[in-house]
Amino acid sequence: MAPFNKRQIGYIKAIADVGGHTSYAAKQLNNSNDLATLNSNPSSDGKGQYTFVTIGNAPKVYIAGSSDVKATISNSRDWFYSIPVYNVDVNTDEATVETEQRVTPECYLESVHARMRMIQQLDVTDNTKSHQEYRMLVFRHKERQCSDERFAENFSNPLYDMFLSSNNYKVGPLGYRNKVDEQGTIDYTANASWYNDIQTMMTCMTNKEDYVFMKDVRFYLGKEYGGKHIYEDTFHWDHADPIATEQNDLTLNDSNNKNYTWYVAIFATTNAPGVVSQMPYVRFDTTTHVTSG
Repeated sequence: MAPFNKRQIGYIKAIADVGGHTSYAAKQLNNSNDLATLNSNPSSDGKGQYTFVTIGNAPKVYIAGSSDVKATISNSRDWFYSIPVYNVDVNTDEATVETEQRVTPECYLESVHARMRMIQQLDVTDNTKSHQEYRMLVFRHKERQCSDERFAENFSNPLYDMFLSSNNYKVGPLGYRNKVDEQGTIDYTANASWYNDIQTMMTCMTNKEDYVFMKDVRFYLGKEYGGKHIYEDTFHWDHADPIATEQNDLTLNDSNNKNYTWYVAIFATTNAPGVVSQMPYVRFDTTTHVTSG
């Protein structure tokens, strides 16, 4: 069955008398005024850095070395961040309900809007650290992933299979995915090699067999590039999805099998021999639009 279009959804809302309360839930990541940088992890060759952010709560995925053990992808990784954009509390008291809350478990997730600001630090004495090359990817798995495995259909781990290497293996910054066996088992191996050094990850093909990529951009910031040291971008997801759940996290529902988990991966390198790259200041501001009541 094809999904409802906006006109049909508007008609359903009117008939069901849904939408009397509008919620705008705001979330932030790294709203520091001192331009503190995000934590990052070194590439396999130690010459680059990368960090990950999920739009939504971090999902459960398979871990390396096991074909059946699952864990939250951000576990024990201080360089893997999550922005809980789908956490919208329920407050059934219309007299006290706030703009960031919904008044009923039944609601419409209208949209999520995110704004990102990245600033390259220029106040450094070493010129080799005053400019860097970046690659940013925004993507999700084709099947549903979720922080609660009861609602998940897929447990692929992009840290091991977001790219496609030249030897036709699915790889990531932490290792690679073994070829799927006759039973369809997914098995990851943690490894550092030529296929996940920083230069490869800056140019490697993406794994479009398993993931949908919204953005894949490369850019340069710093003194050597005309003094351009700020990069800004926006991401918008126009959902218009009817959802019914008692949980604060809207993705924990049986209303649909949509994958709401989006990853933002940022890779950085100075391209200077013997120089360790540094992750820039990165800030996210998000707004989740929900109607209920």
